[in-house]
Amino acid sequence: MGKKTSYDNSFKARVALEALRGNKTVSEIATEYNVAVSLVSKWKSELASNAANAFGLKVQRSPEEAEQKLYSQIGKLTMEVDYLKKFVSKYR
Repeated sequence: MGKKTSYDNSFKARVALEALRGNKTVSEIATEYNVAVSLVSKWKSELASNAANAFGLKVQRSPEEAEQKLYSQIGKLTMEVDYLKKFVSKYR
């Protein structure tokens, strides 16, 4: 059984970009870079589905979700303030 090869992210990106360009077939790219055809296909689909992350595009939250997050943070901060007040009062 052969040793499992791991590829760095820049190599995966280079191969996936070439596959997305469409100038060569996936088989030709796999042969050129000496990787499995399934890996080239997998990297290509991962790049296509996650391309928005490269530009820092964030998922929009609904107003209800944003409001819930704010109330959660307010509750957390209130608890921290109460704890600190008790802590300071012990040492005065």
